[in-house]
Amino acid sequence: MSFGSFGLLPMLLLLIGTLAAIFGLYWLKPPPQRVTVPSTVIWARVLKERKRRSDFWRWLVSLLIALAVGGLLASSMGKPEVEALSGRARRIAIVLDNSPTMQAVTPSGATRWELALAQARELVSEGSATSQYLITDTGGQLPGTGFMSRARARELLDGLKPVLRDRVAFPAGDPMLSASRAAEAPVTEIFLISDGVLLGEVPDHVTTISVFEPANNVGITAFDLSAVPAEPTRNEGFLELSNYGAEPARVALQIDGAGGASAQRVIELAPGEVRGESLDVDNFVSGPIRVLIDAPGDAFALDNVAYSYLSAPRLVRAILVTGGNRYLERILELDPRVSLSTLAPADYAVPSSADALPDLYIFDRFASEEVPDAPVLLFRPPAVSWLPSPTGQEMTGLSLAGVSSEHPLLAHVSLEDVVVESAMEVDAGEAHVVAGTAEQPILIVGETPSRWAELTFDIADSNLPLQSGFPIFLANAVAWLAGTDVVATPLGTITIPSAVAAVKDMRGDDVLTRTVAGHTAFTPDAPGLFTVRTAAGSRVFSANLLSPRVSAINASAFADQDRGAGLASILTGSVGSGELWLVLLLLAFAFLLVEWWTYHRRMTV
Repeated sequence: MSFGSFGLLPMLLLLIGTLAAIFGLYWLKPPPQRVTVPSTVIWARVLKERKRRSDFWRWLVSLLIALAVGGLLASSMGKPEVEALSGRARRIAIVLDNSPTMQAVTPSGATRWELALAQARELVSEGSATSQYLITDTGGQLPGTGFMSRARARELLDGLKPVLRDRVAFPAGDPMLSASRAAEAPVTEIFLISDGVLLGEVPDHVTTISVFEPANNVGITAFDLSAVPAEPTRNEGFLELSNYGAEPARVALQIDGAGGASAQRVIELAPGEVRGESLDVDNFVSGPIRVLIDAPGDAFALDNVAYSYLSAPRLVRAILVTGGNRYLERILELDPRVSLSTLAPADYAVPSSADALPDLYIFDRFASEEVPDAPVLLFRPPAVSWLPSPTGQEMTGLSLAGVSSEHPLLAHVSLEDVVVESAMEVDAGEAHVVAGTAEQPILIVGETPSRWAELTFDIADSNLPLQSGFPIFLANAVAWLAGTDVVATPLGTITIPSAVAAVKDMRGDDVLTRTVAGHTAFTPDAPGLFTVRTAAGSRVFSANLLSPRVSAINASAFADQDRGAGLASILTGSVGSGELWLVLLLLAFAFLLVEWWTYHRRMTV
């Protein structure tokens, strides 16, 4: 037996002192009370017939009951622990996998996450009252909590939720979960509860408990709206559907747009099939677009919906400032979306009114000293304060073969055969490098104060104008710089480079934000569209899951592990969950009832 509140010696001293005090109080006899009576005849007869032996037994029973009550109360103060009844004291570290795949529904009707929480609570109930617990997760919600009591561990479990990003990892950097800490005395037992889908490598000293059960799932793994390269005034949609179940799926697809516009179709998918679908959105007006799918028996709802924003085709007023460039002028004039005005550098002037401000500036070997109040596309600009600074070095003989990017500027653009004879070397600083490297940037973009994109070479010093991708690049630049600012982002924390920003959801309700180091961040709890307003303007964020890694809910490293088998071997089946002191208090109360009953029956004194 051990004691949680005291050591063994202090507990023995407390118990002995309590029993000695009770015995001493019972042993002491109060002085007899003197009473004057008219005659002693009656009292002499009472003393003669009195059975002294029975008085002694009544006193002894009363003493024993009092000693029992005192001993039980003193013992309960020390919170005794008997391993056979209350379990042994343990140090248990629980790592919960809270990746999005844990929201998949199992055949029992509960999600994997609910099963994981139930098993975590069973682990927290293990051991004695002095057991210590560490609760952490793979999504980074509970870093460095340290060991704590059972009650606090249960509170943390109640507040933990799955994250909505496809990158999670075992918190190997936590020193409490290291192999050396696991070997210390008292031994730290480390358990991971997971479905084994998104986790990478798990340390060997960690015991894994699987909550994986196979389930059917059809998910949206890609969704995009963009202008048709050959017809810039038209938009088209692209949708990718993936069947990660073991059975064929009949998928109902619905497309909803602004103004109540809607379209439906049915798609048959074989097991494991990935299919791309083109979406006709010509009949949809500008505004939010939602794609929704439904398949019988689908166990994972998070990837069944995706959102985007359809920009209305419009005429873009563009001003080209150049000393003469027939390639740029000709291609821009042929773009039906562009209303082009051409100026010589000497004729450039800041518009006198907002009405005269163009939708887009294009600077060819030119840059204004002042920051333009509209988006701008630049080709080898001179040094100005608001652009990345040139280093004074020239880059020569550059080949863009192998350069690719997911940035909208290079969508459907191949740079495989592009050769640049000479380019200006610049310090990109905080600007985003789309093509090239941080040391030798070729195409860089920025967001402040207005959106801009810069090619660090003169197109006359390259064969880019002769490539079939050059008109597409210019069309992409017009759409990205002058179109509705729609930012596609995965679910998770979204960071905006502004200390002051207002965020609203699709219903117009304010979204909770937080400011960190001059940036505003918010975390959507579901796919959707969010409007962000800053001093630099407004933009729409489309937050979607769109992750094949997450939709593949059956790709588990624990597929061969029996669910719950690991937990069954861990649980000790302890009685009382370590709260033996409560039992002692109940026994003390029971003895008090016995004392009350025997006293009123004249069986004790």
